[in-house]
Amino acid sequence: MKAFTRASLSSYLQNFYADPDHEDEDGFVSDNVVMKEVGKSTYYVHREDTEASSLILIEEFPWEVIHDGSEYTAARFLERVDRGAQAMSRPPVSLPPGWSKFSYENLLAFFALPRNMNPDSLRWIAESLGNGHYCFWDITSRNDRVSLQRFRTERDLTPANMTLEGYPAALEAARASFLRRAPKPQRVQNSVDLERVGTGALLQNRSFSEWMPYLTDTQRGILASDLSNPLKIRGAAGTGKTLILQLKALKELYQADDSTAGPLPRILYLTHSWAIAQQVEEAFHKLDERGLCDQIEVMPLTFLCQWLRNTELEVLGEDSLDGKQQQMQLIDTAVARIKEHTWGSYRDHVSDWVADGVEAEPDEPERLRLCWALLREYAEVFDTHQIKPSFNALEEYRGLSRRSWMVPLDTLMDRELAFAAYRFYIKDLIDQHQLTTDQVVDDFRRYLETYTWHALRESLGYDLIFVDEFHLFSDSERYLLHHLTREAEEHPRLIMAMDPFQSIFVLLTGLSENELSRGSGKVFQRNQTVDSIDLEKVHRFSTQVFAFVQYLHSSVPNMVEMGHDWEYQLPSTGGEAGEGMPHITFAQRDELPMTALRAAFEQLRQSAEDQRVAIVGVGTGDLEVIKKALDDPEFSKKSAVLIEGRDDIDRLRYSRRALIVTAAQYAAGLQFSHVVVLGGAGGLHEYGHGGSAMRALYSQFYLAVSRAESHLSVFAPRDGEFSMIVNNALEAGVART
Repeated sequence: MKAFTRASLSSYLQNFYADPDHEDEDGFVSDNVVMKEVGKSTYYVHREDTEASSLILIEEFPWEVIHDGSEYTAARFLERVDRGAQAMSRPPVSLPPGWSKFSYENLLAFFALPRNMNPDSLRWIAESLGNGHYCFWDITSRNDRVSLQRFRTERDLTPANMTLEGYPAALEAARASFLRRAPKPQRVQNSVDLERVGTGALLQNRSFSEWMPYLTDTQRGILASDLSNPLKIRGAAGTGKTLILQLKALKELYQADDSTAGPLPRILYLTHSWAIAQQVEEAFHKLDERGLCDQIEVMPLTFLCQWLRNTELEVLGEDSLDGKQQQMQLIDTAVARIKEHTWGSYRDHVSDWVADGVEAEPDEPERLRLCWALLREYAEVFDTHQIKPSFNALEEYRGLSRRSWMVPLDTLMDRELAFAAYRFYIKDLIDQHQLTTDQVVDDFRRYLETYTWHALRESLGYDLIFVDEFHLFSDSERYLLHHLTREAEEHPRLIMAMDPFQSIFVLLTGLSENELSRGSGKVFQRNQTVDSIDLEKVHRFSTQVFAFVQYLHSSVPNMVEMGHDWEYQLPSTGGEAGEGMPHITFAQRDELPMTALRAAFEQLRQSAEDQRVAIVGVGTGDLEVIKKALDDPEFSKKSAVLIEGRDDIDRLRYSRRALIVTAAQYAAGLQFSHVVVLGGAGGLHEYGHGGSAMRALYSQFYLAVSRAESHLSVFAPRDGEFSMIVNNALEAGVART
């Protein structure tokens, strides 16, 4: 067997990207990791390891499979080993939905590689051995399926036990090697991990008490709130929404710890994605001064639905937002089928806005509004009334009375068309063997309304619930929150943080809010009053970057009338002295990727060890041209970390100092000292057509720009929609060429 410790596996992975040859003649993988053989096992020991270190064991056959391909593929295998071991160390085991996790007692199975690298459906079978040790026994494929129940009865624990017993001898031999070899001084930044671009950047190395002098009066008021009513915190990027949520959660724990009135409260902290959940967990451990933060359960809502019901589900999308984007695509495909085959029977009998939506092209406002309306109808009406394609289901649906809060499908033919599209939509989901987040949430809502949950609520419910990225939760998801509290008869103690610039409807469609886009508003029962506090100061940016962000924020409301929750004025002051005004570079479209990459790598070369540099594509098309340019021989020896999804953020743990390459939509929760933004490189109409495309483009550009702390460069073509936005910023005096 191969045996790693937590520290040695992380260091081993860092070395994958820096040194393909790995170990030298003395067995050193790096200055801090040495390889030692004892019996039939090979141990990788870190300089800081002790007798109490956890071991991660890998059988010989999987080790051969791992190294059968490229260094990059081997690294991706081991990244998931490390993440899987981390997850098993903190039950309940939480892994991203895309990993398709299955568990049985202390056994765990999950996809061994990202889907786009995994045509054979390779899966790890791993086991928690107790005492903090974990064994990765086998890799299975679609042609060699193994049930976890059968695996439990067939496996032989002897190799793992012998490896664990041999560790003390390996540790002693490793210590002798380290004594003979002093570590070399580090000449470069050791890593660009989440410590530098995520939680570390957010927390600025301050603990809970160290943050207190830096809080504004508004933030102090939030900490002092008794949460007698649910509290909604609104703030744009950089105003510290997530930080104040975390400080408030810890303060509630500390107050209970100081009191003798009873046990510590059960606290739930809900996020919208696994990437954010993991960053939040790490932040709590850095802020916490009393070792109490393990009392806070941090997870995405979709995982909570599965965990409390003890089910294993494959859910569409990496998280709820990504799932809804995919739902919109499925619904658009369903509408296109109706338009192609049976539209003639509906055209003269449906409402005008429905007809306009069907006849529009997929990326036009009318089609987007129709798809959003159908998404709402399926979540709020079909799921709520358990209407599924079956005998007499259409008659049941047509017979439902319409309420004022429902989508205005006013004619019977409107509803027949919605039902016809629903049939196609559900068939596609069944063919993919997936559920939508809306379906999972509705099933969970029904469970929370049962007598079973009522009986369990006092023991499994929560005293306080914190919700990050509240703007990304749909009405049906928000409606669950009050059911999750411990006391059914008391007002729910909820605190929610949201960015008014990022309505989920606007993020999905780029359109103005109107009567079609707005949900039912059924968020809390009993007409519960919700207090709202606006954060009035921006902390993240330099004054020059802040001026650019403020300009974008003030430009978009002229096009997007968001309404209700989304009416918010960005603070007029904020930021600290920085490195200069944002710089704009124009180039021919085909030259943009290479030009932007050269500038980004040069910025990386000049940056200090504690600074992080990223190149961010405004859209996914921009990211694709950056990836293509990275294949050029000019950049073959330069280090870059590619982030193509929210789950990829974990890769930043293992990469040495490198350029971070991503798109705006994947960079949520991250921040960088220096950001190079590339827009408009994917083509004249990459972002779509018309006003809706411009709104979406402003939103994506805002997300990209707001990742920068002190230095911002923007690369744009000489013509097109993105060029127009950038030229307007130049004319406004918030950037220079």
